[in-house]
Amino acid sequence: MAEFVFVPKSDAARALVAHLTAITLDHEAQVKPRNRKRQAEALRSFTGAVSAFAADLIHHARFQEAEGFFYRSCDKEALGQTLVSVRSFEQLLQFWPEMGLMEVTSFFRVRETWEGEETGTGFGKARRFRATAELLSLAEGFGITPDTLKDHFQKETGRLSPVTVRSEVANRRGAGVTSANMRFAGPEYQAEVQRVTEINTILAQGGFDLAETPRVYRLFNRGNFHNFDFNMGGRLYCCSEDDWQQRSKEDRARITCRGEPTVELDVRSSHLFILYALHDLELAPEDDPYSLPGVEREVVKGLFAAMTGKGSKPTRFPNKLSTDYLKRTGRKISTVYKLGEVLEALTAKHPILERIEKGAMDWARLQYEESECFMECLTRLGRDHGVAALPIHDSLIVAKQHQDVAHTCLVEAYGNRFGCLPEVRCK
Repeated sequence: MAEFVFVPKSDAARALVAHLTAITLDHEAQVKPRNRKRQAEALRSFTGAVSAFAADLIHHARFQEAEGFFYRSCDKEALGQTLVSVRSFEQLLQFWPEMGLMEVTSFFRVRETWEGEETGTGFGKARRFRATAELLSLAEGFGITPDTLKDHFQKETGRLSPVTVRSEVANRRGAGVTSANMRFAGPEYQAEVQRVTEINTILAQGGFDLAETPRVYRLFNRGNFHNFDFNMGGRLYCCSEDDWQQRSKEDRARITCRGEPTVELDVRSSHLFILYALHDLELAPEDDPYSLPGVEREVVKGLFAAMTGKGSKPTRFPNKLSTDYLKRTGRKISTVYKLGEVLEALTAKHPILERIEKGAMDWARLQYEESECFMECLTRLGRDHGVAALPIHDSLIVAKQHQDVAHTCLVEAYGNRFGCLPEVRCK
């Protein structure tokens, strides 16, 4: 996703932005003449939008796996944290495709997932954008290419809030289908901002060998619910370019810290552990919680994720689970297992699953409880030990030499919150 916060730092970049602004205004004068000339402040704002939008287009052209595309939500509140205002966004969305500088796709909806399964909460309408060969050629004339973009532009990340709150609006059937950023202020919000800002300061000094200084933001959900008190969702997501959270396990294992190897510490069955703990029960440590006779572990784990994501028992096998199973085995999952029988066996093994309740004891609550443990662990590591760790929801990456202290902090964070200790494994 484009952040729209690039600003020029070289003479070449400033010249490119001035040229793009001029030809865009010329095009506007031809196709959509204004009644009045832009005032100085409005022109500065429009020029800033041209800079941020063009820089992201050029920069993302280097990512071949995405074929040069990035996406951006049309959420007005989210655009308020960027250099591209809603008005400028709409204008460039019209003018640049007409000028042959940008390709734009149709709308799509970005979905939030929980353990790989959709929760039903959408992030609102988004579109994909890509620089054309004409824009890339124009930039190259000023000595700027996708590979050298960061030599000429820098990110003004101070505009990006480290805490986001989203609403959730359900349709008549009770499924969350739309979501939008909400504007929040006040002492509770500022307290969360300070917590995440401290973690980002720790990460910036952590020495991880990534393409960009690691940054995270915290995402709260259901901000429009009557009982919202910064207690729903709350996961930490990567918002820097080198997204360690989206890497495969094999790629994450290659991350180093000041040239030294790292390890990944994983809380075993974190979400199920938390579900038990919230009801003053303990998950049996010696047994694999996702083991059922005659049922593959991936199927059991996928159905647990579906139950917590939906807030009730699923009525069909989840799409992702079905797709992955077909790809892995060549068979349809519904021809191998009967959904009702697997769910019955799963709830017989874990009767606590009967207490899952949409809107009260589901993915949003479990995410929050888990994220609070990781917030405590990451903060304590930084404050007390000068150690940084990269969070991945239910695991973290830390320099191998700091494995023991990170393990202790993570176990104790869960213990302090729930009164019982999880099993933390080193990958």
